[in-house]
Amino acid sequence: MITRIHFNNLDIFTNQIICAEIFKELYAREKPITFFNARINKAQNRYGSHILADERNKTQINKGSFVILRVIKGNKKFEFISKIGEGGRFSIPQQAIQILELHEGEITFFEVIAKKDKSDVKIEKAIDLADIKENSSIIFREKSSITIVKGGTIPITLPRFIHISAELIELCFLIHGDGHYNTKLFFVNKKAELIEFVIAKFEEILNIPRELWRARVLFNNSADADLAKKMWKDKLKLKDEQFYPSISKCILNTSAYGNLRIVIDKLIVASLFRHIFNTLQDNLKHINSLYALNGLLCAEGSAERSKRGLHKITINFSLKEKELFTNILSEAKILSLLKDKGDRFVIEGWINCYKLFKVFFENKIVPFNLHNDRCKNALSGFLDHSFTRSMDKYLSLFNKKEVMNTNELIEITNHFGNSIINLLRKKQYRPFIKLEGREFHKRPYLFFITTEGKEFLTLIKAIREEYNERFKLQENTKTEADIGTLKV
Repeated sequence: MITRIHFNNLDIFTNQIICAEIFKELYAREKPITFFNARINKAQNRYGSHILADERNKTQINKGSFVILRVIKGNKKFEFISKIGEGGRFSIPQQAIQILELHEGEITFFEVIAKKDKSDVKIEKAIDLADIKENSSIIFREKSSITIVKGGTIPITLPRFIHISAELIELCFLIHGDGHYNTKLFFVNKKAELIEFVIAKFEEILNIPRELWRARVLFNNSADADLAKKMWKDKLKLKDEQFYPSISKCILNTSAYGNLRIVIDKLIVASLFRHIFNTLQDNLKHINSLYALNGLLCAEGSAERSKRGLHKITINFSLKEKELFTNILSEAKILSLLKDKGDRFVIEGWINCYKLFKVFFENKIVPFNLHNDRCKNALSGFLDHSFTRSMDKYLSLFNKKEVMNTNELIEITNHFGNSIINLLRKKQYRPFIKLEGREFHKRPYLFFITTEGKEFLTLIKAIREEYNERFKLQENTKTEADIGTLKV
């Protein structure tokens, strides 16, 4: 990947992985500490040149150090990073040779760019990417940027400090669930909104350009390959050259558009992701654990409905993931709500689903927030549940008065006395409704809403508002479209 900017009537290129805007800012800020003319030579099929001893001594450039260089010809510059070898030799990227049309034996002008000394600055609640291991070297740059250099890989320039945020945690655990990062980094899904989230957040948080991603469509024999590729290209605003030429057949039954695998095939990015993910695992206290859980729900979860409404919520896991998932659920204070089914955790029953929603919404987090279908299924499934509707009906009445007796309740609801009393005396109502009294005829029952009942109403209001904001407009638009079709 070559990044190009235009600055002061010059075309400047680099082979670093870097956002164009960041490259432009760094180019404007970082000044040469020295410059020299040197001859281009070729050894072992690699182009290079030398920094003479006087220049090395003057600028304290030592063997084994990484140096930021710019090679210049005409109105073109190429910035690159090279390791200084024996006698001051350094390599020149093949892309620079081609773009600047350099030739063996040609005397060429070079600049050596100043770099910052190592900074001991630390920022709370941030991941310091300068701490990355895996045999990486760090070059400290202006604007709190760093360039990570790892043998055999293309250097990457990005912000040194990455703040630990909800979106970063959800992003990393989403990729952990539906991706891979042991070698190359990839993510696979059939939902365009999840793939767009991954691409957009890599660009927003890490300044990794979306042009770096490559894509491959996975589909079964019944799918139309050309249609699938066009859909993904249009939805994600990808370029033709970002797609692999071949399209993979998938043994799974996919939709007509198939699944999409997006890949960054640069080893340094997978190494970077591992560093971030491993650091996050040490920072999963309470609310951060909920963000992590939400990422996993969007990747590995499901929200299943029955005739009554929301039936169960599941989270799939592999054996090696079980300890991590268990720790997350424990930190989120919801481990007791789940059953371990061997390959998945399951939340069943209305009361357990209620407690799960309560934990999420008390922390202003929407479960399945990245996955539209699952989010809609979970929210509507809980709102539509027969017990939720019954609770909402009676608690809303009790919430209007400090106390309500049986006669008042019968009059308002138009129910028979015994039936309404027998209903509200059931075990599942007890946390939410308090009853006083013993006999219907001699001493009418008195009904009170409990603190838990008030919290239930607050939760239902929040869920309903979230549902309406996210999905009601979609439903109305769809209905209007259907009506329009019928009229035609």
